[in-house]
Amino acid sequence: CRNPVHRAHYELFTRALDDPLVGEGGVVLVHPTCGPTQADDIPGDVRYKTYEVLKEETHNDRTRWEYLPYSMHMAGPREAIQHMMIRKNFGCTHFIIGRDMAGSKSSVTGEDFYGAYDAQDFAKENSDRLGVTPVPSLNLVYTEEEG
Repeated sequence: CRNPVHRAHYELFTRALDDPLVGEGGVVLVHPTCGPTQADDIPGDVRYKTYEVLKEETHNDRTRWEYLPYSMHMAGPREAIQHMMIRKNFGCTHFIIGRDMAGSKSSVTGEDFYGAYDAQDFAKENSDRLGVTPVPSLNLVYTEEEG
């Protein structure tokens, strides 16, 4: 929840409802971390309000909303594993992992420490041991093309 919710977030969790890995009748828990963040992030009350508006506008009986009072640590693939474990403790059997989850950049060079899909790969490698199935998401982009 470092950013206000945007269309890509919405697409991630609504598309997950139809993913073959989730199965018919699955329920999505939208569970953003909403703890302290970095100084240049969107303020917490603004982020929270964006989720509340989306929750009202997209009511779906297969979607549940809760907030996790926890801070992102931007620790890359290992943080993805930690988030899988936290969500398992909330009863989740699957975990959506988007592009560059918990990625971080060097404060010196600005280069990414991890590849865009490293967290997804690490989650797949450890899913059996964790008892949580990762549901990877490809990169979602905006285009004005129709079709």
